[in-house]
Amino acid sequence: MGVLSTEVTAMVTARYGLGEVLGPPVYAARGELGRIWRLDTTRGAWAVKEALVPVAEADAAADVAFQLAAAAAGVPLPSPVHTTDGRVTVRGPGAVLRVYEWVDLEAGAPTAQELGALLARLHRVAHPARGPVAPWFADPLGVSAWHELAASAVGAPWGAALATHLPELITLDALVRPPDPARVTTCHRDFHGENVRRTASGPLVVLDWENSGPAQPERELAGLLWDLGAGAAEAAAAYGDITLRPEDFSMAIVVQAHLLQFYGRRALDEAESEENRSRAEARLATMLARPLTPAAVDALLE
Repeated sequence: MGVLSTEVTAMVTARYGLGEVLGPPVYAARGELGRIWRLDTTRGAWAVKEALVPVAEADAAADVAFQLAAAAAGVPLPSPVHTTDGRVTVRGPGAVLRVYEWVDLEAGAPTAQELGALLARLHRVAHPARGPVAPWFADPLGVSAWHELAASAVGAPWGAALATHLPELITLDALVRPPDPARVTTCHRDFHGENVRRTASGPLVVLDWENSGPAQPERELAGLLWDLGAGAAEAAAAYGDITLRPEDFSMAIVVQAHLLQFYGRRALDEAESEENRSRAEARLATMLARPLTPAAVDALLE
């Protein structure tokens, strides 16, 4: 888990002008992209995000520009904080850090209707895309990569499940179509029930904007509907009048593939930490227990 050192805490509070520290940072959560710490100061409570992957300032500034546009359109989110000289990120020893206002959450999950309506509001922002869609969100894995992953997984706890679903996963690649540049805007690209939470005061809040970037809105909607399962029809009705096509599941298909490959490699890499390998195995088990398949796409289009 690590700690946020006294020196790093002092640097962050000074650079962002957060006020006097009232106590040591408290570890709050960890995602794939970073760890989150709660920091209380005389000016308030803050979420300090410690990135676990490289982060360029230009990319961080772009996702904050999208967040501010979304907030102005009424999308609820934790306010991002800039440094006193206008930057989004600061560099600490071995990590890039950024700060948000802290939001207290409660356990209650959003309804499918709430998720569909909130995603529609976010898509109405129509924030211009910064460049083309990245390969992670556009390119299929390919037959050879699928077979390589399955061969490497033989004997792994998740290997049999992958082998069972391999023909369906390969078939899915045939549904993938390149993004239409005319339809691409900036999207959240990680919009689901784990990143849309209910606050302690009741309203919803959208979290984890660092993965946002160019995508087609209807493809993001398709991914949400798959994630919701039984709640898909309710979410689609709340989203509004839209007719999805098989190719609209392209982003969900390729992201599923890249995640399975990413987690598979991490789970099998003995150089990775035990925490990372355990998290990867848990993610693989969850994904392979209910993978997106051609039959699932057909069911969602009915």
